[in-house]
Amino acid sequence: MKNILQVSIFIFIILIQFSCSKDSSSILPLENQNTDLSGPIDPADADLLSQVLIFPDGVTQNSGSAPSPTNTSDSPIISTSLTEAISSNGSTVLINFGYGNVGSNIGGCYVQVDGAGNYYTLPYDNNSGVSGTLQLPIGIPTNVIGGVFCVNYCIYDTNGNISNILNVCVNVLELGSGNLQVSLSWDTATDQDLHVVDPSGTTIYFANKFSNTGGQLDRDDLDGFGPENIFWSDVAPNGEYEVLVHDYEGTSTPNNFSITISTPDTRREFTGATINGDKVSVCTFTKSGDALFF
Repeated sequence: MKNILQVSIFIFIILIQFSCSKDSSSILPLENQNTDLSGPIDPADADLLSQVLIFPDGVTQNSGSAPSPTNTSDSPIISTSLTEAISSNGSTVLINFGYGNVGSNIGGCYVQVDGAGNYYTLPYDNNSGVSGTLQLPIGIPTNVIGGVFCVNYCIYDTNGNISNILNVCVNVLELGSGNLQVSLSWDTATDQDLHVVDPSGTTIYFANKFSNTGGQLDRDDLDGFGPENIFWSDVAPNGEYEVLVHDYEGTSTPNNFSITISTPDTRREFTGATINGDKVSVCTFTKSGDALFF
């Protein structure tokens, strides 16, 4: 029987809504097209890492440092209890934060890897109101090795006022990838579970970590945020796969999650939410050779 850990941290999120079937990831254009980004990337190399991190569509990459806070009475204020996060290669880290003192709508977010010579501008398309909560999702490619990187971020409103700067450090675990990888992360300190049904009909999850097809679960997170990870290091079989997320803890409030599906040539991200012990079918896809069909 799997242990359920009691936890005290609980984070609400009013996320800019993405469809569960929408591919919401986008690889940014590279500043240096001669740089080889296919080999192992050390998170300690801020400039190199900054070229490969993955954000939602609409983000732009800019040279130099992000604009400084305006430090006026009209400036937005952001806050969070999240100063450290755990993620992995092939996963998406979800950074939640609150905002207030917004006199007009939020325009977007400035994000910079600590020590990098460039930064990102991520637009937020919402009617923000004076206060609320937002989420910053950061995708980590499969070839990033284990290590730590830190990110500085702030928001700006449509009048050009810039908030204070927050910082979060991400501990990247080097988990299994290979021919096919499915990763789960979520935004509450609760026990959520990743399930993958492979073409043989076998369900890979915490109580059945291995399949005869070669798939395996190499991380089961009991106390919140993830990642959980299922992968095939050798050739994954052709056929239909189903990805599900189970609210094992049976929570009474939503748990927003991100599913990332990666192959050497493909990356797709799906979002959704669980509640009340639901098991949510996130997506099905068919693998044929090196191609995935969603």
